Amino acid sequence: MAKQTGRKVAKYQVIVIGGGPAGLMAAGQAAGQGANTVLLEKKADPGRKLRITGKGRCNLTNIAPLPDFIAHFGKNGRFLRTAFHRFFSSDLIAFLADLDVDIVTERGGRVFPADEDAPAVVDALVRWVKRQGVAVKTKSPVEQLLVGNEGIIGVRVGGHELHADVVIVTTGGASYPATGSTGDGYRLAAAVGHTIVPVRPALVPLETAGDVAPRLQGLSLRNVRVRVRIDGRKRHEDFGEMLFTHFGLSGPIILSLSGKVVDALRLKKKITLSIDLKPALNDVKLDARLLRDLDSQGKRQFHTLLKISIQT
Repeated sequence: MAKQTGRKVAKYQVIVIGGGPAGLMAAGQAAGQGANTVLLEKKADPGRKLRITGKGRCNLTNIAPLPDFIAHFGKNGRFLRTAFHRFFSSDLIAFLADLDVDIVTERGGRVFPADEDAPAVVDALVRWVKRQGVAVKTKSPVEQLLVGNEGIIGVRVGGHELHADVVIVTTGGASYPATGSTGDGYRLAAAVGHTIVPVRPALVPLETAGDVAPRLQGLSLRNVRVRVRIDGRKRHEDFGEMLFTHFGLSGPIILSLSGKVVDALRLKKKITLSIDLKPALNDVKLDARLLRDLDSQGKRQFHTLLKISIQT
């Protein structure tokens, strides 16, 4: 223990703030390199958001090649290139295998644990962190970053000071307050002089006008193409799976397009979404397909016939 201004101050080599996936990984890797490390999590247990990701199935990563992977992050994806060259999806899969987490790869290259059990993945990570020698302190919200002559020297938590050679902030965003994602990192960073870009939603479902989506609530579509028109001009599109909800649209391709929609809405643009149910067929081929189905199954009710045409 070190002393400063007459008070006892706990001293570590590394302090990690936030017990989500990034914090668990950072703390575990630091301790694995021999650093005296503490992980501070404000909730009663780490990994709360990871426990519910993918509707509890835990969507872990994607096996898309690096250029395609980065492209999904938009113009800021370049920022990730260096990190992904050091640790990419294949490395994550190998790391999970060492933790006895079996994985499966589904349509679109999406990777899930074989047992589709997100809490089990969190438990495996927490066990690994503790084996690495990390001191995990829950119910420990960080109140302040402490600044010394040469930079950050520690944190204030629970009215006490913890000092360290390195402080890593892995608090995540402000997307899900119940899991601890309340934007604490923005506040901490701003207090020590960082400029914060205004927060906006991304990877979110979309609320739509009218009654089409509520009437189709629960309908899930595969292999469709969604196009986003901004002020009448086609701007963005994606291919894959989506679903209708009581308020609008959700699913993988909706989430991937949502950031662009949000940006346009903030500029008061008019947004229209169109869904191509058979993107592999042009108008001529689609007409021929429908006429063929009408000819061979014309005794069926029309809505049943359309359902068969869409699914085949």
